[in-house]
Amino acid sequence: MDALGRFNIHWEMLAAQLVNFLVVAFVIWRFLLRPVMATMKSRREKIAQGLADADAARSSLAAASAEREKVLQQASADAYRLLENARDEAERLRAASLERAGRDADRLIAEARAVMELERRDMERAIRGLSLELSGRILESAMEGLFSDDEKARIVARGMQRIAQAGSR
Repeated sequence: MDALGRFNIHWEMLAAQLVNFLVVAFVIWRFLLRPVMATMKSRREKIAQGLADADAARSSLAAASAEREKVLQQASADAYRLLENARDEAERLRAASLERAGRDADRLIAEARAVMELERRDMERAIRGLSLELSGRILESAMEGLFSDDEKARIVARGMQRIAQAGSR
């Protein structure tokens, strides 16, 4: 103990300082260090959870991107298929329209030919009538001084009859 005395160390003071140190260490540990450690632990857990959430978000993003690509490819394929169907339908409608137009044109041509035939027949009848009348007048004027009225009437009637028979052939 002499050695301690040489350094001016007193046992009572040392024991009191040790007790004070232990009380201060306990108070610091109990009221300061423990809450700081708990706060650090919760922050560490939150950081770890944030990192895990970020990893999950990255993988979800990658999955969503892959799904988006898949949906875009499907939409592109659907759009192409719809476009092809529209082209096929347009071609079908065009062919049907052309066929209908052809039938309509054939029908119109046939109707026009029928009308032309009727008009031709009407014109032939009118020409026959005019030619009979004209022939009768020519016969009458040609026989004007040659025959009597009775002979003229018989000759004109017979000539008209022959002309009518010739025209009906």
